[in-house]
Amino acid sequence: MAAIFIFTLTDAHAQSIITPPDTIHHSLDSNKVDTVAIKIRNADSSKQDTVSRSKLEQDLGIRISKDALPSVVKADAADSAVLDMKSNRFYLYNSAKVKYEDKQLDAGRIIYNQATGVVTAEPIIDTMTAAIIKPSFTQGADKFTYDTVQYNFKSVRLIGRNVRSQYGEGYMFSEQVKRNPDKSVYAKYSVYTTCSLDTPHFGIVARRIKVIPGRVIASGAANITVEGVPTPLFLPFGIFPISDKQRSGFLLPTYTIEQRRGLGLINGGYYFYLNDHADLLTQTNFFSKGSWAVSALSTYSDIYHYRGSFLFSYAYNKTGEDFEQGSSITKDFRLVWRHQSDPKAKPGETFNASVDAGTNSYYSNNSYDPNKILQNQYSSNISYSKSWQGTPFSLTLSARHNQNTANRTIQLTLPEMNFFVAQINPFQSKTSVRSHWYDKITAQYTFHTLNTATFIDTAFGLNSLTQFNKMQNGASHYIPISASYTVLRFVHMSFSFNYNEYWLTDRLYRQYSTADSKIDSVETNGFYTARDFNTGVQLSTRIYGTKMFKSGKIKGIRHVLTPNVGFTYRPDFGSSPFNYGYYSHLDTTSTLSYLSPYATSVVSQPPLGKQGNINFGINNNLQMKVRSGKDTITGYKNVTLIDGFSITTSYNLAADSFNWSNINMQFHTNLLDKLNFTASAVFDPYALDYNTGRRLPQTLFDKGEGIAHFTSASITLGSNFHSSPRTPGTDRTNSEEYTRLMRNAAYKDYLDFNIPWSVNVNYSLSITNNYAPYSKKDTLITSNHFLSVSGDFNLTERWKVTYSSGYDLVHHQLTLTQLGIFRDLHCWQMSIQTIPFGPNRYYSFTLNAKASVLQDLKLLKRKDFRDAL
Repeated sequence: MAAIFIFTLTDAHAQSIITPPDTIHHSLDSNKVDTVAIKIRNADSSKQDTVSRSKLEQDLGIRISKDALPSVVKADAADSAVLDMKSNRFYLYNSAKVKYEDKQLDAGRIIYNQATGVVTAEPIIDTMTAAIIKPSFTQGADKFTYDTVQYNFKSVRLIGRNVRSQYGEGYMFSEQVKRNPDKSVYAKYSVYTTCSLDTPHFGIVARRIKVIPGRVIASGAANITVEGVPTPLFLPFGIFPISDKQRSGFLLPTYTIEQRRGLGLINGGYYFYLNDHADLLTQTNFFSKGSWAVSALSTYSDIYHYRGSFLFSYAYNKTGEDFEQGSSITKDFRLVWRHQSDPKAKPGETFNASVDAGTNSYYSNNSYDPNKILQNQYSSNISYSKSWQGTPFSLTLSARHNQNTANRTIQLTLPEMNFFVAQINPFQSKTSVRSHWYDKITAQYTFHTLNTATFIDTAFGLNSLTQFNKMQNGASHYIPISASYTVLRFVHMSFSFNYNEYWLTDRLYRQYSTADSKIDSVETNGFYTARDFNTGVQLSTRIYGTKMFKSGKIKGIRHVLTPNVGFTYRPDFGSSPFNYGYYSHLDTTSTLSYLSPYATSVVSQPPLGKQGNINFGINNNLQMKVRSGKDTITGYKNVTLIDGFSITTSYNLAADSFNWSNINMQFHTNLLDKLNFTASAVFDPYALDYNTGRRLPQTLFDKGEGIAHFTSASITLGSNFHSSPRTPGTDRTNSEEYTRLMRNAAYKDYLDFNIPWSVNVNYSLSITNNYAPYSKKDTLITSNHFLSVSGDFNLTERWKVTYSSGYDLVHHQLTLTQLGIFRDLHCWQMSIQTIPFGPNRYYSFTLNAKASVLQDLKLLKRKDFRDAL
């Protein structure tokens, strides 16, 4: 077929040499066509090409026109190709294709007029499927669909009627278009929309539109239509960026009306596209009654090296006038920095940062997210780590920040260093093949130093960082030595010896002053050292119990019991020969307190008092195997009934009283992979004097009153339930729609309508058993009792309701509650979100286009929580 097209590229004089019949079907070898095309393309370049042209004319038996096209034209058709020599026309029928350079024309029927160089494409009806095959034109990444189209090979211009084209996220429907050689498009009577349907839900109608591919779509006066009905909304002009790359540009603000802050323009700003590795988004909020806010967000990346983002926000909120009761002014800021280096950039070396700092009231004054409003912790961590390949050495440097907005304290660590030597076997021979007991001895080493300070947020500032004497610092060395062996075939035995050394910079001695009736403190600064050590041995084994069943759904049950017993010894480092402790009076009584001068150390300290603990523990695991038709390989599946149930306690041989420690119980399991259940309880083995409320040195067992009495317990349950997807096997978060929507900063609420409903339930309960002096008996006190629920459900296929709430069973009140109603309008989304009650109650109504190119096309109505004051 391509060879036939070669004939149409010759002039009329050349065709007169041949005397074909009126209508002829012709074909040629495709390899020969490629050779012909190359020779035609270079026909006039040199004398050598002239010789090649002559030889080609001899091979074909025709003369080649000097105005032949410079590139090969490939043609194909599913039905037939017809060459009409009288009219100099070439016809392609049914699924016809013509490809020229980077352009391709597809249609039901294609007609090429050799005299004018014009290709005409027309639709036809497929008789097998009754479908209309419309012409389409493709050039590079651009694709257009037409009713009819004409393309001129010589002028490289195209004219189409009833055109449907796509540019990025937008679609354009035009009565007629003209496409120029520079790919620019002039359209007449067009509709621009981001709706992908053949009959779009909405559009911007303009009489004239110009398209510069890869850059912008510009229109004259335009009118917004909905469902084909014109609206009173007119635009004097329209500019829609369609660049595949990021570009700088303005972000139009959204208006809002609030009773306390007045008329506002929010989220307006400018986006700076700095380069392919960094950008900057600046946004501002202004209100008529004096409130304002600014923010700057920059993201940066260098592929295979690092990536990160930096955000700074400042808000000045003025609520009411100065003369009004309840008026206030708050100034808040927030700083967020995220940086992550690629571990492959520099093997063994990484630098990461996660900084989140701000004022205590930032989220409560400037956020509508319940999770952020309830957040009372800021934390930051900047770390640099390096490991030397082929050696056990590694180094970590970090700076940390912790801020509690409830008690307004800030803890700053700057810097913290850890030098670590990984586990080595110092006595293992490198040449001997025999195994010795000392080959299993392992050792490690850690050097840890830090400099930290704690401030109240009002006293925190740059001056605080420069006053080194107000910061606490120190260093420690930790050397653990251990070895593990198997004895009596089934018993695992391990030995350990741990050595610690501390380098400290201050000592504190306290003494009660009878003259001033207060505790006097004497603090000295300098360089001090202290050290401690401990040793121990641990024995453990596993006991298995199984029960098999010959019939029934349950095939068997297995119980794994893991008992362990150990002994640890530590001398008294407060007494001689160490003398790291002292006795002092802290009140008017004659009671002496045993204190350490290094009690304020930030890197720990030598413990006081001798310790010789015998540790007891037992852990349980219970599983059963049930018959399952879903497992087609074994026919069974394992079900865990108890993930872990442990009981631990210890006995101190070195103590003169209260040798037994509390009995601790831990339980956790995951039932049916749906319900997470965790429980813990603490029991005290010693009796209580109900007249004074003090513990007695006698155990309940010695007094014949049992083993231990209840002290405290906690229970947490959590479960997540959701329905099966309406369309199985689809993950919407991996879809093209999800990726496109997440690029739109204005589109923040992605909901998966494919999941009809989901429910998250969490329950927590904490109780303590306290002595009540008025009743002279134990009293159970509930310290924490919460029930929270969140989730969503579909009212219809495109209506979804979201909810988040909880109930405080101690104070008998609802926790922060949020409701949302969402409607998927295909190319638009409507949402109503509200916190219906409480100090942060508000509501917002948003109707916005999903596409980022029309992110400013939205309607917003909101009542701020400040209006509820």
